[in-house]
Amino acid sequence: MPSLPVFAEVQVAELTPPAPQPAPYPSGLIQIELPGGVRVSVDAGVDADVLARVLSVLR
Repeated sequence: MPSLPVFAEVQVAELTPPAPQPAPYPSGLIQIELPGGVRVSVDAGVDADVLARVLSVLR
């Protein structure tokens, strides 16, 4: 004799999205804060000549 199907009780709930997490700083990130509050963030692969030109304009 075949067995009858068995059903389990289920409850459907609303999906809540996860809270956004702040992104961690990638390794090698350099943050420079100049007098006056200007901040410059670059990674370790930044071209030193380009960074020097940017900083000279911001000073």
